[in-house]
Amino acid sequence: MFELLELDRIDYLGRKLDKKMFYDNADLSKDDKKIFVDYISRIEMSYVINSKNLNIQPLVNEDYRYESIIYLKIMLKKDDKLDKISKIINNAIPNPLVIVFEFEDKYKISTAIKRLSKSEADKVVIEESRMTTWIGVKYLSEDEEKFLKSISLSGLPYSNLFDFYKVMNDKIYIFEKCETVGKYEDIIDKNKLEVSKNISQKIETLEKELKKTISKLRRESQFNKKMELNVKAFQLKREIEELKIILSRKI
Repeated sequence: MFELLELDRIDYLGRKLDKKMFYDNADLSKDDKKIFVDYISRIEMSYVINSKNLNIQPLVNEDYRYESIIYLKIMLKKDDKLDKISKIINNAIPNPLVIVFEFEDKYKISTAIKRLSKSEADKVVIEESRMTTWIGVKYLSEDEEKFLKSISLSGLPYSNLFDFYKVMNDKIYIFEKCETVGKYEDIIDKNKLEVSKNISQKIETLEKELKKTISKLRRESQFNKKMELNVKAFQLKREIEELKIILSRKI
């Protein structure tokens, strides 16, 4: 995976990070610690990108501190709890991270835009997180090849480290939507992107509401209430499909 992302152009670190570091610094609950024990085999700091090894400048202001980007590889025992693991690690490490999850020759790539906390020094707030579907590098589809090339070192902007990372995060979002829009397009129009994100959020909200409605429908015994819930579910499904069609035209 790292070769496909062209990271072999810079020095490989291969530095193992002890899970105890996260136990001590991330204020983990017993359940969180159990996730680390049961689901994670190894956490490795694989590469670090900065102005010393790439011709790219940092961006530091009152909102963001992007002086380096760390590529982490997380080898998994089980292919589950990835959202939770990603959130814990991103909260524990303030630097912008590209987390590459590895499980049985498959990979997921996760990013999270972070800004500096206004209330707590040395803390960050996650603004927007993204994660790909599983990618098997032995048999890449055309969309997967295009996507990985678009987030490789030669496919991202070098204006500054924040732009580099933000565009990668946006491209992961577009790749996430491949199933909806039908194909991956390595074109980012900022206005279209913001509109499509808003539509995606509406779809996610409606899908949650639909799930709750279907759950209520299964438990309901009264005929008239079952009819009301059926009508509501039908309307939600139709609205979701309409929004997906609009989304496919925006990306």
